[in-house]
Amino acid sequence: MKKWRFVYLQFVFAGILISLFGLAGVAISVLIKGAQKGFSIPFLFDKPGYFILMAGLLAFIPCLIALIHILKILRSLKLNETVTPIANSFGIITLCCYIISAVALGLFPVMFIVADRDDAPGLILFAFLLILVPFTFSVISSLLQSLLQKPD
Repeated sequence: MKKWRFVYLQFVFAGILISLFGLAGVAISVLIKGAQKGFSIPFLFDKPGYFILMAGLLAFIPCLIALIHILKILRSLKLNETVTPIANSFGIITLCCYIISAVALGLFPVMFIVADRDDAPGLILFAFLLILVPFTFSVISSLLQSLLQKPD
């Protein structure tokens, strides 16, 4: 693979990383404004979007870790380094994707309540995708890790 392709992929993933920091900043400012109103139980049940923002911020940290390890994998592939750091990074990406899926699974009842209130059945499908996509990435990552660690 040509080096410009690695540089392009590194640029794309760095852009995703920076944009996630921007989204997290917006989410934190919205949560601070909500906290000024007071987070009482009736307020949180009336506005379940705050639960969704909090879960998004919980999933933010493992997502950042996974993106950083993707950048490490790309750098290692560009420099033709050994397989061991790449396999370790795939293991960490697998764990991060499992954590993101677990957060999305915990968010599923809130998404169901929001979909029921708004009469939006497509939101349930979106909630399933939030659970299954990171889980699928974790399975692919663990498969790649096992292929890299397999002795020939």
